[in-house]
Amino acid sequence: MTAHATVSTADALRRFPELAELVAIRDAGWNFHLLRNEDGSLLGLAASYSQQQYTDAVFVFDRSRVVANRILADDYGGGMVWFKDGNDIQEVVRDLRALPPPGAPGAPSLVIRSSSLWKP
Repeated sequence: MTAHATVSTADALRRFPELAELVAIRDAGWNFHLLRNEDGSLLGLAASYSQQQYTDAVFVFDRSRVVANRILADDYGGGMVWFKDGNDIQEVVRDLRALPPPGAPGAPSLVIRSSSLWKP
């Protein structure tokens, strides 16, 4: 059995400062889950935060591939109203966290429809 060393948050941020936004959302109460493929190998990390009206989610696949979205709850129209695919973890997470809540001025409200060419 392989022992895994524990790395403190401070040590992780010293080595990988781009993780600061992930630490911030963890501290704000977001839920984190590891994403694994069929053979159990790690694909990435998912983080989500749900409110009555919406769920915000971030998917980190590596240091240069991160995707985020906001999805409205069915009772509030349903569907994805914001999406960003980028290569800067901090930028993508900050942009998502800067979104106003649904119904507030400047909040995204148009549902983004997927096309038959869209692949998750």
